[in-house]
Amino acid sequence: MTAETIPVPEPLTEPETAPEVSPKAEPRPLRELLPTGTPLILTAATAFVLFVACFIEFGLHGRALVGAVLCPALVFLAAIDWKHKLLPNAIVLPATLVVGLIVAAAAPGSFLTHLAYAAGLGGFFFLFGIIFAGSLGMGDAKLGFLLGLALGSKTIGAALISFAGLLVAALYVLATRGTSARKDAIPFGPFLALGGIVAYFLS
Repeated sequence: MTAETIPVPEPLTEPETAPEVSPKAEPRPLRELLPTGTPLILTAATAFVLFVACFIEFGLHGRALVGAVLCPALVFLAAIDWKHKLLPNAIVLPATLVVGLIVAAAAPGSFLTHLAYAAGLGGFFFLFGIIFAGSLGMGDAKLGFLLGLALGSKTIGAALISFAGLLVAALYVLATRGTSARKDAIPFGPFLALGGIVAYFLS
């Protein structure tokens, strides 16, 4: 006699599903980031006033041309970063290229000095953002590079003004909203813009 065998059903296996990969966020178009309505009018008016002030203060000089590019760019970057916490490449990169070309043409002897300050401030912001995650972003590092390239030896003063402004803002937020606001992110771009504009005109 042969032993009766009982068929054993094969274990049911569910097909493995591939892990979902979140799509990389596409950069938002610049037109969606620009202020609208009254804020746009105020931003554009401020940029225009600073543009004219550059030539009134420094005449038809390479320094005036640098300011005529730098100051309006900083005003729009400040407005965008304040609302969206973004510093779009569509403004930062063209402004950096044009400022670099103006500095190289108007003051070729000091171009390397300006480039060194640009690398110094941009590199410092980059390393700071890596060491203290969530503090500074790549946009801040790129804006720091732009400021250094435009301001040269005045870059340190611009950075000090920027950090002082950020400190005052942080203390104000804590005083008015309490410790619950400690985790709220304060955009650094507006303070970098303020520091850059003040250092440009006062130097």
